[in-house]
Amino acid sequence: MNMKLVTVTSLLALTLLIGCETTKRQTDTFATNDRIEVKDRGPDYKAAAEKRLALGLGYIERGLFERAKKNLLMAEEHAPDSPDVMFGLAYYYQRVFEFDKAETYYKKTIKQDSDNPDYLNAYGAFLCKARKDYDGAVSYFMKAIDKPEYTSVGESYENAGFCSLEGGDQTQAELYFQKAMTFNPRLVRPLYGLALMAFESGQYNKAESFLLRFEGKSKPTADSLLLGYKIGRRLNDRFSMESYGEKLMQLFPDSEQASTYRRMSS
Repeated sequence: MNMKLVTVTSLLALTLLIGCETTKRQTDTFATNDRIEVKDRGPDYKAAAEKRLALGLGYIERGLFERAKKNLLMAEEHAPDSPDVMFGLAYYYQRVFEFDKAETYYKKTIKQDSDNPDYLNAYGAFLCKARKDYDGAVSYFMKAIDKPEYTSVGESYENAGFCSLEGGDQTQAELYFQKAMTFNPRLVRPLYGLALMAFESGQYNKAESFLLRFEGKSKPTADSLLLGYKIGRRLNDRFSMESYGEKLMQLFPDSEQASTYRRMSS
């Protein structure tokens, strides 16, 4: 079960947009320098750092990690104390699985701006997914939630729910999932989490109910289809088993979940 990384901040969304618009205007000939000139220190350096950051994040989303690194490191040269730049580098190193460097930059980010709830939430997601520090991760989700200006409270409770679930604390996970849906009724992944917990505790009818609610609001995922197959198997529902199995093989034939299904159904 993979915890969704709910860490896309307004910074990331904005810079990705700027980066994509900028890089669309670049040709391969100029892709390495991106035509950014810096005449002297001061406002020009700040503007250059913002452009490099935007380009770096845009390159990450396009899978061009070498170009991303170059631009992000140049952004750091231009603005070494910018928490936005520190966050961009943390995100880059996390994406390329250099977790020690990622953690260093996350800590620098929070040191520069300890009141930014997006940074706190992002670091919590990193601790949960990369470090498996579930208690530490949840503490950062709660710090983000406690910020009065934070508008993504439901998403942080969702993160806390999946992190608690991975850490084996189902009681807290259920509480966080319920809170997530209270703050943001449009969230659907907590329903999957509740279905998974019900299944693991042997409450198969309850699990089926939560999964059906999930399916009524969301497109199927490899995880949800495999769970549906497992629930059908426990309920001895041949039609459900065949339906979920066929959809899993049709939509996600190369997934780990499909491999699990093939082993279970053989």
